[in-house]
Amino acid sequence: MRITAVSRLDGVAKDGAVESPDPAAALEAAMKGAGVVWLRPAGPTANAYPSTTGPIWHIWSDGACYILTGPGEQPVPGIIDGGRCEVTARNRIGGRAVTWTATVSALDPGDPEWAAVAPKLAASRLNGGDPVAVLPTWPGRLTILCLRPTGDMATAETGLPDGNQAAAPLPTPATTPYRMPSDITRGWRRRRAARKQKT
Repeated sequence: MRITAVSRLDGVAKDGAVESPDPAAALEAAMKGAGVVWLRPAGPTANAYPSTTGPIWHIWSDGACYILTGPGEQPVPGIIDGGRCEVTARNRIGGRAVTWTATVSALDPGDPEWAAVAPKLAASRLNGGDPVAVLPTWPGRLTILCLRPTGDMATAETGLPDGNQAAAPLPTPATTPYRMPSDITRGWRRRRAARKQKT
């Protein structure tokens, strides 16, 4: 697998490699092609939280990454207003394309930036319902975090780790609290076997 840090102003190659002589353009290309990102808390309090989040959906707008979090939404422990984090995006063939450092800031619902970003998040959210209907329910309940690049960026050529960075899924209320019944597919199997015997 080839992940190129800096080469041509082509954005992203056919194999998913980040290619650009301009780090900002390389980051833009990688983030626009990434459906989800992984976040790692950074700073003096990072050890108090899980080492990494699960895959987090986001939008990339005006040079920054925006995520929605709060009750009933994706958990991002350790990614807090005023802090920092590392953002990892993968390329189109599944490898890590880029890891970059971001400052984290929570948007004020009364700020023009919230008004510009919230509709984009609502439109991009899967199974989120009517964006026009859900937007008024967000202020005071959910938080939009802006992850803005600091300029620190790593790729395979500049020090991106080659090891497995898989982590256990974070706790979530969307988990089945009991074991699946062992006979849940028994009736289906019987019907399938009966159909085979008839044919």
